[in-house]
Order: sequence, then structure tokens, then C-alpha cells
Amino acid sequence: MLLIFFLLIFLLLIFFGCQIGFAMLLSSFIYLLARGGISLTIIPEKITSGLFSFPLLAIPLFILAGGIMNASNITKRIFNFCLIFVGNFKGGLAYVNVLGSMLFAGITGSSVADVAGLGAIEIKAMKDEGYDAGYSVAVTAASSCIGPIIPPSIIMIIIGVMAEVSIGRLFVAGFIPGVLMGISFMFLIYFHSLTKKDMFPNKTIKKISAKQKLKIIKEGLPAIFSPIIILGGIILGIVTPTEAGVIAVLYSIVLGFIYKDLTLKGLLKALKDASFTTGIVMFIIAGAQIFGWVITIERVAHLLYGFIQSTILAKWVVLLIINIGIIFLGCFIEGVALVMIVVPVLLPIIKALMIDPVQFGAFLAVNVMIGLLTPPVGMSVYIASDLAGIPAIEGFRKSAIFIIPILVVLFLTTYIPQISLFLPDLIFGH
Repeated sequence: MLLIFFLLIFLLLIFFGCQIGFAMLLSSFIYLLARGGISLTIIPEKITSGLFSFPLLAIPLFILAGGIMNASNITKRIFNFCLIFVGNFKGGLAYVNVLGSMLFAGITGSSVADVAGLGAIEIKAMKDEGYDAGYSVAVTAASSCIGPIIPPSIIMIIIGVMAEVSIGRLFVAGFIPGVLMGISFMFLIYFHSLTKKDMFPNKTIKKISAKQKLKIIKEGLPAIFSPIIILGGIILGIVTPTEAGVIAVLYSIVLGFIYKDLTLKGLLKALKDASFTTGIVMFIIAGAQIFGWVITIERVAHLLYGFIQSTILAKWVVLLIINIGIIFLGCFIEGVALVMIVVPVLLPIIKALMIDPVQFGAFLAVNVMIGLLTPPVGMSVYIASDLAGIPAIEGFRKSAIFIIPILVVLFLTTYIPQISLFLPDLIFGH
């Protein structure tokens, strides 16, 4: 009964618009008061102990790297680099949008950084070229979902810390699902270019001269090498993910000054924005520490596993129920908080089902991305709609179809282990 009261308080706080970090803290505080017999000093103790984690240092570093990339116009160079390869096709800018996000994903690991930085350039270019504004928002919001899947990934860092799994293996595990997601978006765009011609301009982008192409490639290659340097260092065992975050920041600063686009004012703004974003993320993680502890002492995982055993459900059915449950929760709970809540609950069940925690991390990360496109949370759609100057409801309506490719990749990652495990096993061994 106390568990139901605890969860009801949490859901009511969310329903009335309470910030997710505060909702977790307040519901846990009320639970401890109602339960009695436990000192309230457990709250600061759990919060501080949970935040004292070296891998979590990678989060502000990758957030800062993304901010510096935006301040240095590196995102513009990535956009132009993609433009010369796929820009001349029918619907070329939509393909550029997806390909640019795939490349930018290898630098920041954040969907918000993608849609706020690269997305601003993409939406303006698509609208200027004659694309439907709502469709521009849909493609931009959907492609930003690739950011936390292709390594590095802030979501993967949190999963690795919570599940005590190698973050390097989790990073690599997201590569194939992320590429599949990008390819599936491109297939959908191609289909739309044939069937929904009113959303696309009648013309293709004017051809870029060979001299211009050479200049774009020359300027874009250093930015494209960034993910290769970051991932290469992790895969070769030269650096940890946290140290790779330091390299990402330093490399982006050096590029910014080489390009002569990064000013001291821009760097200070990037630091300020990264501090603000980091504060939000870390506050959610802090609240989730005590919230997860309450879930643990109430033996929620034990109760769920007991239910599964009593109903004798097949493994594939259990995975289906887990995915449906996470999709539902993702409509109301922000991705970082959702991961912090569900990992302690589901990890014992995943292990009991003999599923590799790395595979679990991969399909969990893909699943959480659906929440970026669904109301009422749908952060990517809100940001993209604001950039395009259209109502958010229009953005959600046009983005809905792009959930289907993510569901396909989610299905493949959930039921075909080698989609996520092939590269980690190949690189790091079994």
C-alpha cells in the first residue's frame, strides 16, 4: 500500500507540472515521512554518493563540446560537407539533415545539442529552399534522435553507471542501431519524396562547383575527424570515455580558433549554457538516486519478476511488455530520468532472462528516443517547432510518422542480439 501511495504522489506531481527532479525528491521525502523509522539524512547521503562517479564527469564535457562546436560554426561546416554528397537528390536537404545528425552524433551524444545547433541551420535551409515547415521540423526532430545512439552518448554513460556495465562497450553497441536508424529515416524520406510531393520543392539544389566542393571538404574534414579521434581512443583503450570528453572539448576549442570563428565571448556563452544544461541533468540524476533507492527497498524488481514467473510468460513477450511500458512512460518522463528509474527495476529481470546488459542498454537507449517525438514531453519537437516558427502541435503531427522507423530499429535491437553485440564482441572480446 505504501508503494502505491509513493508512486501515486510521484505521478500526481508530474501531472501538475512539477519538474521531474523535484518530483522524485518530493515523492521520496513524503514516502520516508509516511514510512517512519528511517532518518531523513539518508536523502543527502544517497544524493551525494550517487553523484561521486568519475564516468559522470563525461556528461558536462560532451555537452560543452557540443556547445563549442555550435559557437565555432563547426555545425555549419558539417552541414555543407553533407550537402555536397546528397544535396542534389530529390529531397536532398532532408537527406543532408539526417546525414548531418549522424555525423554530429559522433561528437556530442546529445539530441538537444543536435536540434538546437545543427537543427537551426537545417530548418532555415529547408524552409528557404521551399520545404514544408512542418516537414522540416519532423525531419530535424527525428534525426536528432540519432544523437544519443551513435557514440558517444550521454544516455549510454548514465546506463553504464546505473547498470555497472562498460561504457566503452555500450558506446560501440549503439553504432549499428544508430546507423540503421539513419538509413531507415532516409528510406522514409525517399518514400515521401514520391508520395508527398507538396512537402518538397520542385527543384533540386543548384550544383556546387568543383572548386567550392574542394573548399568545403577541406574545411569539413577536421570536424568529421572529431568522432574518429574520440571513438578511436576509446576503442584502442588509450582513453576512458571521460578522458575522451576532455579530448572532445580541447579539439573543438582548437578547431574553433583555427577556423577563427570562436571568440572569447562565444566560448564564455558555451561554458554558461553547458553549466546550465549540466545542472539540469545532474539534478535529475541526484533526485533519481533517492527515488531508485526507495524502489529498491520496496523490492519492486522482485515483485515484477515474481509476477513474470507466476504467469510463465515467454521471453519475447516479457521484452515486448518492457518496451511498451517504457514507450508509455517516455511520453511523460524525460529520457535521463526515465533511464534512472527503470534500470534498477528492470536490470534484475534482464539478467534473469539471460539477456546481456549491453544489449539491454542498446535497446533501452533506442526506446527512450521515441519520447523525444511524443507529447507532452517531446523536447526535440518543441525546440524544432520553435526554430521553424510553427505551433508545436503541428510539429508533433508531422513527426508522428518518423516514430515507425525507430520502432523497427527497436524491434531489431531487442530481438536480434548481434545488432548491438557484434561490434563490442569483435572489438573488446566476449
